[in-house]
Amino acid sequence: MDPFSAVRLAVTAHYERYVYPQFPLLSSVKKADTYALNLESLWARFNGEKPGSQDQQILLAGCGSFSPYPTAVANPNAKITALDLSRANLRRARFHTLLHGYFNVDFIAGDLGESPNFLPHHSFHFIDCYGVLHHIPDISAALQAIHRLLKPGAMVRMMVYSHGARRRVQSAARAMKLSGINDVKKIRAVYHKTIKTSRFRQCIDSNDESRFDWGLADMFLHPYARTYRLDELLALLNEAHLEPLLFTHYGALSDVNPEIARLRTLESRRLLSTHFVLLAGRTEDAEMRRTWQEAKITGDTLISLNPVIKNALPFLPLIPLKPAPKLGFDNPLIDIKGNFLLSRFKHPVKKSTIDSAEWQALQKYLQALFLIETRV
Repeated sequence: MDPFSAVRLAVTAHYERYVYPQFPLLSSVKKADTYALNLESLWARFNGEKPGSQDQQILLAGCGSFSPYPTAVANPNAKITALDLSRANLRRARFHTLLHGYFNVDFIAGDLGESPNFLPHHSFHFIDCYGVLHHIPDISAALQAIHRLLKPGAMVRMMVYSHGARRRVQSAARAMKLSGINDVKKIRAVYHKTIKTSRFRQCIDSNDESRFDWGLADMFLHPYARTYRLDELLALLNEAHLEPLLFTHYGALSDVNPEIARLRTLESRRLLSTHFVLLAGRTEDAEMRRTWQEAKITGDTLISLNPVIKNALPFLPLIPLKPAPKLGFDNPLIDIKGNFLLSRFKHPVKKSTIDSAEWQALQKYLQALFLIETRV
């Protein structure tokens, strides 16, 4: 058996034992909190148009046991394909999704790198590969598979462990492996024996998921978890003909190149404390994206509500709405005044009809993806 296959089998076995994440089946998400997963809004952000309403294709590459549900909430009219190595993850994800009344998800057991075998003619508008690539030893093949599966103009969201943010966890995981600590009960026993100020305790206490067995197992017992430095990740993306479009980890700058420079500085000073979360697109689509960015500046456009926000706006806005932050910054509050302002855009409005004061007031909502901008 080749090393890659051995790792794949070990990772599959890990998630068969520790379904991840194992949220209660009745746990739900607020519809407004799924705004950043809405395909129509993401597609408009980078392409200046909306995808056809009858042909919205989304791939969850490493879906785990939960993400199909919020993705379906955000995209009730899309066809969603949920892919995962673990059948235990898929069973729970299917049950959770059906339990909440969503039936637009197909579930497939398989490996992303082998997708030509079971998705030979498929392509997708959006691929979500969150928290997956650092568990794949042949990450180059996985990124190339993602590139092959992206439609022209499509994007992929990924979260990849950074060397700086994961340093303590990786050190503790190596120490446990050398000490023969191979189950959650032993990890908890070690935790209770250490002093409260120990780095090990701080490492666990700083992670909310460590309260659960599946969270501790993912931190310390995963059979393959690699970290990356920024330039390693950028080189891998470039090799696969992918490029960053927007970084969305907390504190990220809105422009790609300044954010890359900021991350490099933090890495060099050993101060990087976040993992890499970003949206990436095919490099061959760069000219198309550049043309759209220029068109926004020089021509008229249409402004409309993100469909998720549109459906979440209350008729009587007595309680302010503030969707959970998903793009790297705290979201603006939608109070009575904001609700009144946004309600105007339930139907598309030409930018040329918006006065300068109102346009300035809309900027925070456009940045937050509550509003979307498209060609006339």
